[in-house]
Amino acid sequence: MSLGIMVFARSRGTIFRLGMGWMFMAAAPNIHAHGSHSLLLARVDAALPERPENGGLWYRRAQLDFEHEDFAESLLDLEKAGHFAPGKFPVLWLKGRSLDAAGKSNEALAALDAFIAGSPRHWEALASRARVESKLGMIEKAIADYKAALTSNPEVGLDLVQEYAQMLAGNGFTDESLRVLEDALSRLGSVPSLQMKMIEVEIAANQYDSALTRLNDFQRSAPRPEPWMEKRASLLARAGRLAESRAAWQALGDHIGQLSPVERDSHAMTLLAEQSHQALSVLASTDPPNTLR
Repeated sequence: MSLGIMVFARSRGTIFRLGMGWMFMAAAPNIHAHGSHSLLLARVDAALPERPENGGLWYRRAQLDFEHEDFAESLLDLEKAGHFAPGKFPVLWLKGRSLDAAGKSNEALAALDAFIAGSPRHWEALASRARVESKLGMIEKAIADYKAALTSNPEVGLDLVQEYAQMLAGNGFTDESLRVLEDALSRLGSVPSLQMKMIEVEIAANQYDSALTRLNDFQRSAPRPEPWMEKRASLLARAGRLAESRAAWQALGDHIGQLSPVERDSHAMTLLAEQSHQALSVLASTDPPNTLR
């Protein structure tokens, strides 16, 4: 094939050729190498005119489109990927995610249903469908899919665990949300983000006493108590227990003052000390004025 500049139009995957010589294509790096989004996309666009029937290139570009939130382009490229490499790539999964991101939840659900029918233990697709079902108000089905996703991959990341717990809590399933987080903690150990999510769930349900008890337990086992002392003081104020909050802020300030100079002057401790000072000033303004007798 003679060399020539090939300008790849993004509209409907049409290829246009211009008859000008070019020299860099043969030395272009592998399109799957690491790089910025624009560089990766440029490499795929440069390779596609030479291999327009390569389904892998179309699928790779669909992924890049999705990452760049070009959902309409992603869907067009997925059609090409499915046509040229049927069954080779998880086209329907990415199609469902693209449709969901584009606000087409019902169409997204249909695509994800079709994909999961052939890959029932694909945990990421199950999680994708759970999100769509949650948006559509299909809460029981969303719960089932979140559970299936976690069962299919016990090593799933913390983000999905917290996402599932948040969905449960947001729909009134506070106890189940806490169980999900407790199970993750028993499996993974003391993970501060999971511990904080448990407290957030209880606060959202106005279960302040339970949240405080749990917070105290977490503080006792934490390598550094200061962040938990700050959370406790803030939580007491939110619960309307202002005198206790004032005492907790004062305890935090006193604790920081007793640290070694190196610890006390660290950025984190300086910020907490300032936060304690400001909170005490605000709480002092809420005190009732002294009455002269």
